[in-house]
Amino acid sequence: MKNFSAVTGPETVLYRSGKAVPGAWSPGEGQAPVEDQNRRYTVAIPADRVDELRALLRRAGNSFDQRVIYLEVAGYAEFLEVRPEDGFLEV
Repeated sequence: MKNFSAVTGPETVLYRSGKAVPGAWSPGEGQAPVEDQNRRYTVAIPADRVDELRALLRRAGNSFDQRVIYLEVAGYAEFLEVRPEDGFLEV
Protein backbone atom coordinates (compact mmCIF):
# COMPACT_ATOMS: atom_id res chain seq x y z
CA MET A 1 0.00 0.00 0.00
CA LYS A 2 1.21 3.49 -0.76
CA ASN A 3 2.26 5.52 2.27
CA PHE A 4 0.16 8.70 2.51
CA SER A 5 2.01 10.01 5.63
CA ALA A 6 0.43 11.16 8.86
CA VAL A 7 -0.94 14.67 9.20
CA THR A 8 0.34 15.39 12.72
CA GLY A 9 3.26 13.04 13.25
CA PRO A 10 4.15 9.42 13.84
CA GLU A 11 0.67 8.22 14.83
CA THR A 12 -0.87 5.21 13.16
CA VAL A 13 -2.58 6.33 9.96
CA LEU A 14 -4.11 2.98 8.99
CA TYR A 15 -6.29 0.98 11.35
CA ARG A 16 -8.12 -2.28 10.66
CA SER A 17 -10.86 -3.23 13.07
CA GLY A 18 -10.23 -6.55 14.76
CA LYS A 19 -13.59 -8.07 13.92
CA ALA A 20 -15.20 -8.64 10.56
CA VAL A 21 -18.37 -6.61 10.05
CA PRO A 22 -21.49 -7.95 8.33
CA GLY A 23 -22.22 -6.72 4.83
CA ALA A 24 -24.18 -7.58 1.73
CA TRP A 25 -23.88 -7.04 -1.99
CA SER A 26 -26.20 -7.46 -4.96
CA PRO A 27 -25.18 -9.87 -7.73
CA GLY A 28 -27.62 -8.18 -10.12
CA GLU A 29 -31.09 -6.84 -10.61
CA GLY A 30 -33.78 -9.26 -9.48
CA GLN A 31 -31.34 -11.43 -7.53
CA ALA A 32 -31.26 -11.81 -3.77
CA PRO A 33 -28.49 -9.95 -1.90
CA VAL A 34 -25.50 -12.02 -0.83
CA GLU A 35 -24.45 -11.56 2.79
CA ASP A 36 -20.78 -11.77 3.70
CA GLN A 37 -18.15 -10.59 6.18
CA ASN A 38 -16.10 -7.47 5.52
CA ARG A 39 -13.19 -5.58 7.04
CA ARG A 40 -13.39 -1.92 8.03
CA TYR A 41 -10.29 0.24 7.65
CA THR A 42 -9.76 3.75 8.98
CA VAL A 43 -7.20 5.88 7.14
CA ALA A 44 -6.14 9.41 8.07
CA ILE A 45 -4.94 11.41 5.06
CA PRO A 46 -4.97 15.07 4.02
CA ALA A 47 -8.10 16.15 2.15
CA ASP A 48 -6.11 16.94 -0.99
CA ARG A 49 -5.09 13.25 -1.28
CA VAL A 50 -8.56 11.67 -1.15
CA ASP A 51 -8.59 11.29 -4.95
CA GLU A 52 -5.40 9.21 -4.67
CA LEU A 53 -7.15 6.99 -2.14
CA ARG A 54 -10.13 6.60 -4.50
CA ALA A 55 -7.79 5.54 -7.31
CA LEU A 56 -6.02 3.06 -5.00
CA LEU A 57 -9.35 1.56 -3.91
CA ARG A 58 -10.49 1.17 -7.53
CA ARG A 59 -7.26 -0.68 -8.37
CA ALA A 60 -7.79 -2.87 -5.28
CA GLY A 61 -11.36 -3.49 -6.44
CA ASN A 62 -10.11 -4.72 -9.82
CA SER A 63 -7.45 -6.87 -8.17
CA PHE A 64 -10.04 -8.57 -5.94
CA ASP A 65 -12.86 -8.80 -8.52
CA GLN A 66 -15.09 -6.25 -6.81
CA ARG A 67 -17.72 -4.20 -8.64
CA VAL A 68 -18.09 -1.44 -6.06
CA ILE A 69 -16.06 -0.23 -3.08
CA TYR A 70 -17.72 1.57 -0.17
CA LEU A 71 -15.84 4.66 0.96
CA GLU A 72 -16.81 7.09 3.68
CA VAL A 73 -15.09 10.49 3.73
CA ALA A 74 -15.80 12.82 6.65
CA GLY A 75 -19.18 11.19 7.24
CA TYR A 76 -20.28 11.14 3.58
CA ALA A 77 -20.73 7.72 1.97
CA GLU A 78 -19.60 6.99 -1.58
CA PHE A 79 -19.90 3.88 -3.70
CA LEU A 80 -16.86 3.78 -5.97
CA GLU A 81 -17.63 1.99 -9.20
CA VAL A 82 -14.68 -0.20 -10.13
CA ARG A 83 -13.75 0.24 -13.81
CA PRO A 84 -11.34 -1.83 -15.93
CA GLU A 85 -9.50 1.33 -17.02
CA ASP A 86 -8.47 1.96 -13.39
CA GLY A 87 -5.98 -0.90 -13.58
CA PHE A 88 -4.79 -3.28 -10.86
CA LEU A 89 -2.62 -3.18 -7.75
CA GLU A 90 1.06 -3.66 -8.44
CA VAL A 91 2.89 -6.41 -6.60
